[in-house]
Amino acid sequence: MQSLVPWLRQSASIRVFTIGALILVLLIPLAMIKGVIHERDDTGQAAKFELMRVWGEAQLVAGPILVLPYKTVEVTKHGKVFEDQSYVVFLPSTLTIEATVNSEIRYRGLHKVPVYSSEVRFTGTFAPPDLDGLGIDVTRIESQGAYVALGVSDGRAITKTPALNINGHAVTFIPAGEQINSLPPQIVAPLGTILDKEGQQEEMRFEVTLNINGTDTLRFLPLGDTTRASMRSAWQNPSFIGSYLPERREITAAGFEANWKISSIGRPLPSRWIAGTPAGKSAESSAFGVSLYMPISAYRQTLRATKYAVLFIGLTFIAYFLFEVVTDLRLHPLQYLLVGFANSLFYLLLLSLAEHIGFGWSYTTSAAASCGLIVGYSNSILGSRQRATIMAVILILLYSFLYMTLKAESYAMLAGAIGLWISLAIIMYLTRRIDWYAKSDSSGNPG
Repeated sequence: MQSLVPWLRQSASIRVFTIGALILVLLIPLAMIKGVIHERDDTGQAAKFELMRVWGEAQLVAGPILVLPYKTVEVTKHGKVFEDQSYVVFLPSTLTIEATVNSEIRYRGLHKVPVYSSEVRFTGTFAPPDLDGLGIDVTRIESQGAYVALGVSDGRAITKTPALNINGHAVTFIPAGEQINSLPPQIVAPLGTILDKEGQQEEMRFEVTLNINGTDTLRFLPLGDTTRASMRSAWQNPSFIGSYLPERREITAAGFEANWKISSIGRPLPSRWIAGTPAGKSAESSAFGVSLYMPISAYRQTLRATKYAVLFIGLTFIAYFLFEVVTDLRLHPLQYLLVGFANSLFYLLLLSLAEHIGFGWSYTTSAAASCGLIVGYSNSILGSRQRATIMAVILILLYSFLYMTLKAESYAMLAGAIGLWISLAIIMYLTRRIDWYAKSDSSGNPG
């Protein structure tokens, strides 16, 4: 039994097993740190939703749309005849959208949210209403009840009551709710006798200017038989989203400008349909627009960094283990554990500092603090300033590698795989001549 303790101290296999067990133990504080990151990220999302509630949500705008009511005759199963009202929906034959988006960053506590105030000008034409093939008696059309609808997903954020100019007639929009199913809630401009004055056989030209606030994204539905859209903003990081990408775009340090041209061939809606039919159910799937893209948040970057935590701790432990093997040092498991805690503390420092000074500076500060703590401790437990310097170089390389991996968003996996391959190659090269059985039995077998 007296030889058992020295054998346990000398056995390379037992030490490797112990190091593995310590890494598993360190997963507990790492999981707690990840929980804190998720909690702070959720707080940021709550702050964003709070700002959206008072400023304006992500906006989807549809229109203008011409709606023509008509009387229908229905017969009950008991033979009773009664009249009901239905609507025919007509989309523009041409539609031009010109949007100027004034963007800015708003804060809720420590959290940044991109918002905008936009001015959107709609111009275009409606063809004369064509009822052929719809099975509608022309005499039942109620042209004085006709209106033009404009769909806005969050109407609360309209900052100025818009007015419709149609063939020189000015009409003010009023709230209406969901008049046309499957499209965003609408505001409407009642045409009254305007349609009668135009004789219903002439092309109608319209113009509407919509001033609206929103958060994060602004999208439109391509409702024209031919839809042209242009958008300009001082935002430097646009992300073009939806079913259609811009035909032309220009992104500079001064902002962006983008242009779309969309044909009705690719649109999931017909040019006309009777309200209540399923024609408009897939309307939102054809939306297009822009998102005010922000670089990955400090919370997401910190969370990504924690995914490499086991690798960091493992490589640091391997470095200490190689010092043990090569120099015949004997480190206590508690010393490994303290070094592991110092590595884990880096992620908590990174998170707390990133909320105040940005990710880049917080990463540098946290890495310096963690490296200083470990290197200072290593100077004592490794018994040599030279060995502590080697550990400093190893840690600097590890933290530099992690930072470059986090910044290389498109190549993060490739960089990580290459880094792992190089690390493994170095370890295999340094240990290629070690006789592990001799290391395990150097003090004799227990007996």
